[in-house]
Amino acid sequence: MIKRLISQSQFFYLHLLHILNDGFNASLLLFLPFIAKDFHVNLTQVGLLGSLLYCVSVVLAIPSAYISAKFGGMKILIIALLLYSLGYIGISFASSYVLLFPMFLLAGIGFGVFHPIGFSLVAHSSSKSKRGAIMGNFTAIGEIGKVGISALVTLIIVYLGWHLTAALYGGIAFVIGIIFVVALRSNGSRFHMKETPLMAIKIRDLLKNKRFLFASFANCIDSFSNSSLFIFLPFLLLYRGADPALLGTFAAAYFIGTFAGKSVLGRLADKVGPTKVFIGSEILMALLVIIVAMTVSIPLIVLCSIVLGIFTKGTVPVVKTMIVESVEHHGNFQKAFGVNSLFSAVFAAVSPVLLGFISDTYTIVTAFIVMAVMTLFAIVPAILFQLAKPEVRSREAR
Repeated sequence: MIKRLISQSQFFYLHLLHILNDGFNASLLLFLPFIAKDFHVNLTQVGLLGSLLYCVSVVLAIPSAYISAKFGGMKILIIALLLYSLGYIGISFASSYVLLFPMFLLAGIGFGVFHPIGFSLVAHSSSKSKRGAIMGNFTAIGEIGKVGISALVTLIIVYLGWHLTAALYGGIAFVIGIIFVVALRSNGSRFHMKETPLMAIKIRDLLKNKRFLFASFANCIDSFSNSSLFIFLPFLLLYRGADPALLGTFAAAYFIGTFAGKSVLGRLADKVGPTKVFIGSEILMALLVIIVAMTVSIPLIVLCSIVLGIFTKGTVPVVKTMIVESVEHHGNFQKAFGVNSLFSAVFAAVSPVLLGFISDTYTIVTAFIVMAVMTLFAIVPAILFQLAKPEVRSREAR
């Protein structure tokens, strides 16, 4: 299956960049328990660092669509790789908690532009009948990076320390980025993917589109929970007495679940409809979050986390398919994904700080219960999306 995903020629370089983006993004979050211990910071401060990564997405969500249309999506994604590699290198020199802020912001710029541009490129290059499966392939391919790149990071940190590990990871990413730049300059045609002009749809048209708003709101509430889940799961394991060196192994197991979820649920959405799949996934996700929060057994937490990964991130291609369905009559997806990313990034940015504060004020278990409740609320806009009538493209837009 992995060979088939990578071998699709028009998606090869986009998939490769996705593997790197998601792998280095996930790895950076695994630095947080070690940073917290070294700098003696609480979970609210840990959540703030996680929020910085998402805050940049809020600022860049809509501009990324314009930048992509003007300069080319693939070129921007290569620049993004260089930016987060520099963020890693900067983190390696940080001598205090405050000095981490600009480096996390720099890394956040690189991570933040990827998915709005990437989803737009995929949507433009896929047919309606196979859109769920192709979205699933695209989102699933990122999990390969999360498993492969982040699996060893905690072991390396235990032996080298997080400063040297950040330098190592940043250096590797930077060298790969330079290789991409050289390849782009020598033969830019190999990076070409189908893109469409931005003028086909206006932002005010999106804000009048009820189905788009309902799909986006469902995505926002879902993002509130799943954006923080991986940030705080390692802390829950440590709270239950797990060995810090095993966090990378746990992360790999979790991302195997997310890979399976994105692959399977995207295809299931093509067969039974994305809304039904999304609602069922949210219910199961909420139940699993409660089980993970309440059990004291580390093996059970790890086992449930693998299954939880299926529904936590498996909803990504599903809800993105809902977004595409809501605006496909316009024939343009860049602004739609930009606005959707803006909305969801706001919720994703608020979530780590709020849940970190709840963890410090009460317990980390309480924070997980809040995640479960919020997950169930995502069902409401999904039902409204299903009930709303699809819009028809106006005569002027034809």
